[in-house]
Amino acid sequence: MLESELKSLLKLSIQRLLLGEVYPSIRAVSFDNQGSEKLRLVYYLDREPTDIDHQSLSNVSAEVLADIDFEEVEEVCEYTKMPFSDLRINNLVYLRKE
Repeated sequence: MLESELKSLLKLSIQRLLLGEVYPSIRAVSFDNQGSEKLRLVYYLDREPTDIDHQSLSNVSAEVLADIDFEEVEEVCEYTKMPFSDLRINNLVYLRKE
């Protein structure tokens, strides 16, 4: 599969899986991948991460893996108050209006 096709499939899969998972503390969600070897999913939060945040991200990650097989998945819940224009974010799939 071409890299561009994989990115498109990932973006659509993650956006679909976020339906019903997004809650007010999530500022943004992004992903990055290295082919079908490694996937990195990131929740950007407006507060320190809790177990609920990690569980939500884990649920999304598991469902993505049901759609597209990756050898390794990294799940990151990151607290940041920085403006998104100052962050280097790859493949944004959700952005809260701020």
